[in-house]
Amino acid sequence: MTKPLRVLIIEDSENDALLLLRELRRGGYEPVFERIETADAMTAALKKQEWDIIISDHALPKFSGIEALKIFNESGIDIPFIIVSGNIGEDIAVEAMRAGAHDYIMKGNLKRLVPAVERELRETEVRRERRLDKKKLIETSELLENIFSNIHILLAYMDAEFNFIRVNRLYAEADKREPEFFIGKNHFDLYPNEENKAIFRKVVTTGEPYFAYARPFEYAEHPERGITYWDWSLQSIKDTGGNVQGLVFSLIDVTDKVLLQAEAMQNAHLASLGELAAGVAHEINNPLNGIINYAQILANKINRETRDNEIANRIIKEGGRIANIVKSLLLFARKRTVEKSVYAIPGILHDALLLTEAQILKESIKLKINMPEGLPEIIANSQQIQQVFLNVINNARYALNQKYQEQHEDKTLEITGSEITIGGRQYARIIFYDKGSGIPADMIDKVINPFFSTKPSGKGTGLGLSITHGIISDHDGNLKIESAEGEFTKIIIDLPAATLRNKR
Repeated sequence: MTKPLRVLIIEDSENDALLLLRELRRGGYEPVFERIETADAMTAALKKQEWDIIISDHALPKFSGIEALKIFNESGIDIPFIIVSGNIGEDIAVEAMRAGAHDYIMKGNLKRLVPAVERELRETEVRRERRLDKKKLIETSELLENIFSNIHILLAYMDAEFNFIRVNRLYAEADKREPEFFIGKNHFDLYPNEENKAIFRKVVTTGEPYFAYARPFEYAEHPERGITYWDWSLQSIKDTGGNVQGLVFSLIDVTDKVLLQAEAMQNAHLASLGELAAGVAHEINNPLNGIINYAQILANKINRETRDNEIANRIIKEGGRIANIVKSLLLFARKRTVEKSVYAIPGILHDALLLTEAQILKESIKLKINMPEGLPEIIANSQQIQQVFLNVINNARYALNQKYQEQHEDKTLEITGSEITIGGRQYARIIFYDKGSGIPADMIDKVINPFFSTKPSGKGTGLGLSITHGIISDHDGNLKIESAEGEFTKIIIDLPAATLRNKR
């Protein structure tokens, strides 16, 4: 079966061209050819169609093989170029090969033509396949580079000793750095953590991937950024022998998701509380109104100077106090709104204490409150700030009751307010200080994590301080916790003042 072959023949002798074609047909080829004799004709032929091979004489009246090679090289075409000449010396053959010819054959030895053509066509095909492979490799590399650079996941590639080889821009931006900063640096020199280091070592040792969900992280050098939560993926990269050569570390920030889940749980809790409070309020308010009305009737009928009148008025006063407590409970438990207005902190604190003061007194906890008259007002959602105060107060109650089961002189909750300036901005500072059981040193950085609690199972949800931290952050404020286990806890809340005032 003949094989088609498109041949461009550069030859001034038609007979010599026929001899070449006859030899190719003997070798099993069916040549489709064009014979040309000049540079212009060659240029035109190369533009007109694709060729499988060029066979050129060395010397023509108006052209030469060396000149043809120059045009061939400038065209950038990769096909075999074979010189066939009747009289060529070794020096000319070497010159032709250096100029780009793939082989040279004497016209008196055309038996070499077909093997040379077959060999050069095979090598041309090998080169073509290599170019295609290289092109695919480049395209794949460009695609991977594009994905690496633009994917919305933090990616880092490191060696088996945890030294960074590459990070994508998102990874670098999360640390407020440029990608080049990381190259060559060790992950655990930048982020020391023995627990995480053990996980990395296990992946290198076993080759098995590691996944983690909503894993908390805090920048050691930037604690002001707070706790964030990340989904992890740690994959090993192995060589052909199965040995781990590196790791691909990917991270997805799920902080907002975790906080939304925590908030949803808290809202569900508050919704249940609201339904309960509404039912309780209805059951209390009806008889309470009767008690207050009957007491008022008695007070109106009894002489004001008598003991009975004083008792009736006290019933009215305490009944009103109960009504206010029920009203505050309803307001707190109703569906939350996001509107913010200007509020005085003492008023919000008063509403919070109204819900807890009876329990505080029952537990023999002394309250010391110092709210200066000049304390700046704040722009806030009063219900949310009230929730913050309640969470902090209830935590203080628990800590004091843990340390002191009975009455004690140090069983005290101190709440103080002051005006401070941070970075040229005015803040109202509220400090809750108790000498209760305190927080262990290894837990103090974790207490604002959602679902983390220092209380026994069933005593706390682990959401109180997390929600508190979220609310304070939403109000552009700061929450700081100072504590020593067995000694004290101090919760410091700074909230921006509603207006800037010049201190005098």
